[in-house]
Amino acid sequence: MDEQSAPRILEALWRYRASSLLIVLAVMAVSFGVALLTSDASTARTRIVLKSPEEVTAAGVETTSESTFVRYVKQRALFLTSDRVLQRARKQLGGPESLTELREGVTAEASEQGESIGLEVSAGSFERAATIANAITEAYREESLAESKASGDSALRTLDRQRREIMNSIEQQELNGGGDTANTAATDTLSELSKLASQIQVANSRFGDGVSFVDNAATDESNPLGGVLRDVAIGFVLGALIAGALAWLRADRDRRVRQADDVREVVDEPLLGEIETLQESQVMSLNLLSTPPLRSYQFVASGLRAMVERGVVVVTGTSEGQGSTTTTLQIASAAARDGLRVLIVDAAVRSNTLSRTLGMADISVGLATIATQQTPLDKCIRTVPLGGNVQLWAIPMGHYTAQTLDHFRTTLLEEAIGELKWSYDLVLVDAAPPSIAPETTSIIQQSDGVVVTVRRDCRVRALRRLREQLQLFGGTIAGYVFTFATSSRGSARVDAESTMTRQQV
Repeated sequence: MDEQSAPRILEALWRYRASSLLIVLAVMAVSFGVALLTSDASTARTRIVLKSPEEVTAAGVETTSESTFVRYVKQRALFLTSDRVLQRARKQLGGPESLTELREGVTAEASEQGESIGLEVSAGSFERAATIANAITEAYREESLAESKASGDSALRTLDRQRREIMNSIEQQELNGGGDTANTAATDTLSELSKLASQIQVANSRFGDGVSFVDNAATDESNPLGGVLRDVAIGFVLGALIAGALAWLRADRDRRVRQADDVREVVDEPLLGEIETLQESQVMSLNLLSTPPLRSYQFVASGLRAMVERGVVVVTGTSEGQGSTTTTLQIASAAARDGLRVLIVDAAVRSNTLSRTLGMADISVGLATIATQQTPLDKCIRTVPLGGNVQLWAIPMGHYTAQTLDHFRTTLLEEAIGELKWSYDLVLVDAAPPSIAPETTSIIQQSDGVVVTVRRDCRVRALRRLREQLQLFGGTIAGYVFTFATSSRGSARVDAESTMTRQQV
């Protein structure tokens, strides 16, 4: 037995389209509300382009490769949002923003190419956001310039200290009458130190604050609804994903038999036939036994004969309204017209639909009185003419009260079924599902086969449960009949299905 394939997402969305649409609209509404509530937080953006790697290296920052320069830019992005820069910007602004508020509203990130830093500032208005962005940029340049100057001054002081040490060494050599060779080497070193000091001064002058240029702070003020529309679009996508996931989960938990192939995927036993949803005129003729059975039911009867040549066959469904009574009558009509002695039995104690269809609902004797030992078997059998010297026999339900089941004796039913096996070629028992009619289990055990009617949109879970129950009770499933199928020729109509729902039970 194969597992039924998982539901398709589009089919699941269409099945639960109402709830899915509500989910999408709800998420979009939430996104719209959030966008409106946060629309006061305006954003300004600016870009700080740093100087080239050559200029940075000349200033004493080692960026001998592309990766090291990218790392340098990332470090400068962190420095841009440091407390040192933000504190200076806060002093320049002189506004109500605290250092914590500035820190929370400012983000800086190095570009993918690694040549610039993107600065983004959120504030209560576009103008304020742009003002803060410009102040932070200016503070960064001032702090960078001070940092560069301090680094250059430190390097120059180191060179000056080395030069003084060398000059002191030369003077000491002259006092001690040292050689000219040592003095010449010291003089060359002094010359190199002076040249290096000049290079550092030039490099620091060229490097300055390390910024090549800064873009003016730009805002989205020209399109204030852009953020709202974007959030609503995101809400639509998110809502569609949530609705799709929930619809798929619901469809997966509530799998249904929608076509004959679905039955084959769920069960191992054969599918005897597929009965299309019929037009109203066809439905009315189903219960007129003088009318020959439909061709589709003739195929079902032939398939059943191949599985059960003679004996007792129980016809049931996963629940009432699956078409078991109509299937019983049509199979019986087809078999009787083939020359078989056929008996039909109404074992649906609570609904006695077969008896009502045959016009025997008022007959007091039947299966109920047989099981309670009130009437012998031969007194309960009635003849049903089909026309053209063809007939079949029937046992109605008989008189039934709420206390009837309390007096049911399964041994009497078993004896009656055993006697009927030898008197008729085919005994068809219209029975309710064992889950709601446990009194039928003895008939199922005595039967030679069980035909299960499966209505379109029947739950897969219910079909599997019925199959397990029948196997547990010792019943042998002869096959399945798929009812209310979608017409392949377009002859079935929606109103015909509603009519058949009332009459095919």
